[in-house]
Amino acid sequence: MKIIYDIDYKGEKAWAYELKNTENGKWYIGISGQKIDEYDTSSYSVELRSAISKGKIEKHIIHADESYEAMVIWETEKLNQLDAENDDDSYNENNGFAQIKKLPRVAMMKEIADEIRKENSYCNIEPTSIDLTEHKTYTKNNKKGELLSTSELRDQVAFQPRFNLINLGHLNGLKELIDQHRGNLNSIESTTGQNLLGVVLLNRKRHNKPTANVRIDGNHTFSATVESEYGFELKQLYMPESMHSDWSDIEIRLLGEFLNPLRKKKTLETSEEDAIKTSYHLVKSFGEDSGVMKEYLNKHGWTKKAKDRIRAAVARLRKKDKEEKERPENFITYATEEERKPMKSMVEKWKKEPQTWSVCWSTGKNECGDYVIKILNNVYDHKTKNVKKVRIVLWHPSPFAQKRFDDQYDKGFKNVRRILKEIDVDFKHIVMPHLKEEAA
Repeated sequence: MKIIYDIDYKGEKAWAYELKNTENGKWYIGISGQKIDEYDTSSYSVELRSAISKGKIEKHIIHADESYEAMVIWETEKLNQLDAENDDDSYNENNGFAQIKKLPRVAMMKEIADEIRKENSYCNIEPTSIDLTEHKTYTKNNKKGELLSTSELRDQVAFQPRFNLINLGHLNGLKELIDQHRGNLNSIESTTGQNLLGVVLLNRKRHNKPTANVRIDGNHTFSATVESEYGFELKQLYMPESMHSDWSDIEIRLLGEFLNPLRKKKTLETSEEDAIKTSYHLVKSFGEDSGVMKEYLNKHGWTKKAKDRIRAAVARLRKKDKEEKERPENFITYATEEERKPMKSMVEKWKKEPQTWSVCWSTGKNECGDYVIKILNNVYDHKTKNVKKVRIVLWHPSPFAQKRFDDQYDKGFKNVRRILKEIDVDFKHIVMPHLKEEAA
């Protein structure tokens, strides 16, 4: 079969192909992670395989990505766009199987955010100025403003792209700025260059929740204007449902972040914590090697070191997810005070015995050498107390910690016992059970 590269293929892990019948123009789109020159197709269409056997088919390489998960979504999106299963010229018998039907349009969200920040409008939609005189009151002690219970602005829902919805330092800074200028937004903009603008998606459909007006940018501006003494003008850019109805929640998250890029202007920049949260969602949806996260981090302008930190943090979260997923249902994590009570009782009892040092530790917090150093230091540093007995109670917070202890650390603790025996110190370590007994 003749292979034609329609893209600059660089050996990515996954690739998409289009099989074209050179006689009748029929086509088939699929993906694979196998060697291009050894793989034909996963389709068992008799008509297609017959055409291949007769030399009528050319294979075009049309897309590639490091993530197979992202390619599955790309394939589903492409087949749905073409409605392949209902096209008489298509050999495809379905429109793909991915639950997520399309990859996020990162570049498009960045362009929308750039236009809003530059023009303070979007697609000729100008901001709406709201007078809060009929919406606002003050708390009983007059320390801050608040919305009246009858204000429809209370119905707005705040979307949270950042790690934390509200940063108190930034909120208080904006309140001071508003009050300093007696609520005059023109004065604030002319003096600081800052346009206090919020962006609201009208009638946004939400997963398993009622439709609502969702504020995707300007949460601090909204709260600061309401809570300040002199904030009575609120500017919001209302985007109609017809505009955002095909934007995915991931795209909304990206737009919210791009509206607060890394810049010197007095806005709450997207922090590394925020980027970790978004990258984590991207990786969960599109795979660890997907170009989507790479494009997102590049568009945000993070330095190489920052990107390395973000990727490392995401990897730790994914590792934690994997551990949680693989953890047996009857595994005891000792996460609650009630679960830790028996070991604490043991330690307290031993501490009352003469010449005894006792402690309980999680096996998930340190390396083996760290535990050994702590034990030896406490023995030798307590020579004036003449420590003769050491009792360590250990518990496993996860299957990973339990396996690591069994494979590596248990031997280390036994060796510590031999070392301390040479100076007449009785050492014992007790490992708490990690599995609940199954009911008979």
